Amino acid sequence: GRIFSYMKSNIPLLIVVLICVLISSVSTVIGSYMLKPIINEYIIPLIGKENPNFSKLISMLCLMALVYSIGTICGYLNSRIMLKVSTKTLFQIRVDIFNHMETLPISYFDSHPHGETMSLFTNDTDTLRDLMSQVLPHFISSVTSIVSVFLMMIFLSPSLTLLVLVLVALMVFITKKIGSISSKIFRQQQEALGN
Repeated sequence: GRIFSYMKSNIPLLIVVLICVLISSVSTVIGSYMLKPIINEYIIPLIGKENPNFSKLISMLCLMALVYSIGTICGYLNSRIMLKVSTKTLFQIRVDIFNHMETLPISYFDSHPHGETMSLFTNDTDTLRDLMSQVLPHFISSVTSIVSVFLMMIFLSPSLTLLVLVLVALMVFITKKIGSISSKIFRQQQEALGN
């Protein structure tokens, strides 16, 4: 919540990022699905013909390239805009940290090592930048991809979808276990960097 309070002034750019992430994710799913009709309706019927007409196949391949191109452009825009937003946000966070540190009593600096204080300005804020510029857009993209692929799977084969759901539940269980261990290790790593 505090991080998003710093990003309030960039809400229009964040909306553009959200739209770009959604378009990029959906275009990947649509592009992947287009392989099925291209093979079944345009490539297989041409096999064995003496004078095959490739015009429909070429137009479908061009459409597929257009879908992927739109997704790639949106992915690039998302990265550039989030880099700009995260840089502005981190600048304000660093200014606020510095202003706050000027109000702290001398006893704070006597009781905290210099490395810990510098870690706040460098390592911790760089971690926030990674969160804002990479993790959040990737999270939105992943959720969109999962929902899109899930709907496509139900449409194509409900029985295989059920099997995948069972395997995903198993993966979530394992990931949760690994995540709890890695979060402790990450916390220890940040403390070690501070020291």
